[in-house]
Amino acid sequence: MRIAIALLILALPPAAMAEIYKFVDENGLVTYTNMPRPGIKPQMVIPDITRSSAPPAASDKKAKSSGKIPTPSYFPKVDTKTQVKRDDMRRQLLVEELRSEERNLAASRSELATNSRRPGADIGKLTDSVRMHEKNIQMLNKELSHLR
Repeated sequence: MRIAIALLILALPPAAMAEIYKFVDENGLVTYTNMPRPGIKPQMVIPDITRSSAPPAASDKKAKSSGKIPTPSYFPKVDTKTQVKRDDMRRQLLVEELRSEERNLAASRSELATNSRRPGADIGKLTDSVRMHEKNIQMLNKELSHLR
C-alpha cells in the first residue's frame, strides 16, 4: 500500500506541469487553461518548461555571468509608458503609506510619553509599537529609494 501511494505521489508532479493557454472572449473575460480550445487561437501560450531540453544559448551564459537573468520569450511585455504609469502609482502609494506611518509613529511616541509615567502601563507594548512604526518607515524609505 505504501509503495502504491509513493508511486502515485511521484507521478503527480510531472502531470501538473503543462502548457498554459490564455483566451479572451468577446466580453473581455480572460480564461487561463491547460486545454487548447479547437478553432480558437490563444492570445498567449506559456510553454511546458519540462519539454525544452535545448542547451542555453551563448547570450544566456553571458547574461547569467553578468548577474542578470534574461526574460523568457513567452513572458508578457509592457510598454515603457505603461510601466512609468505603474511606477508612478506605486511611488504615490508608498508616499501615502509613509505619511500614514509617520503620523502613527508620532501618535505612538506621544502615547508612550504620556503613559510612561502612569503606574501599570504596558511600556513594553508601547515601545514595541514605536519600534514597529520606525521599522515600517525605514522599509518604506528603502522601497522608495529603489524606484526609478
